Amino acid sequence: MMIAPMLASMSLVLAFAGALPAQSASGFLDRIVTVGTLRMRYQVYVPLTYDGHRNLPVILFMHGSGERGSDGLKQTQVGMPSQIRWHRDWFDAIVVMPQCPDDSVFRGEVAQAAFAAFEKTVKDFHGDRNRLYVTGLSMGGYGVWQQLVDHPGVFAAAVTVSGGLTPSVDMANLFVDTKGEEPFGYVAQRAKDLPVWIFHGAQDDVVPVVQDRTLVDSLRAAGGSPKYTEYPDVGHGAWDKAYGDEELWRWLFAQRLTQR
Repeated sequence: MMIAPMLASMSLVLAFAGALPAQSASGFLDRIVTVGTLRMRYQVYVPLTYDGHRNLPVILFMHGSGERGSDGLKQTQVGMPSQIRWHRDWFDAIVVMPQCPDDSVFRGEVAQAAFAAFEKTVKDFHGDRNRLYVTGLSMGGYGVWQQLVDHPGVFAAAVTVSGGLTPSVDMANLFVDTKGEEPFGYVAQRAKDLPVWIFHGAQDDVVPVVQDRTLVDSLRAAGGSPKYTEYPDVGHGAWDKAYGDEELWRWLFAQRLTQR
């Protein structure tokens, strides 16, 4: 038997495989990023058709307060990630899902770590920088606006569900850092030129719908053209209906930085 040539061939195959990002049967990869003293778990969804040769869009998804922790998994079970499992054909994209630590929000060092995980993923998987998107639900919806004011010009579009800018009914530490300025005008001036789609339930008793109504009015007053969907008979949990609408994803993937 020609054992030596066979071993050499096996070594070449293994070396090539090691050079590619690890893949799994589910498409969800477990990762860790460290920023300062914070060690954050995050997941990356990679379509099973990904071959390393296409520049796919990349989405940063931020979860709600109920998915905080350090297991690296809870954030993949609600909202957009659950829709990926039901409708993989909708998502020809890389999706980054950082997990916010207990008792924290997507602001400050946590927001920095989430963006670092996103940026590393864009580089690792050669993401299309004209099609970088950010979305989040509830606490993560606040995180979307924080990312937009912290990183202007990076994202091609944004989607929020049940989010806001000022503290919610049950979380006094949940707000967007606007450097002491009036929050709605501050955010509107920085997001007025960005394609955004905002979803909210009219019966929301956690983050009252007036938050997004005010933000939409502020964006329009600043010259923006936000899309806004308000569900009349839905409470805080509007994300299943919003993320389960295929039209949202057709709209999102059509947005490109080069269009503006």
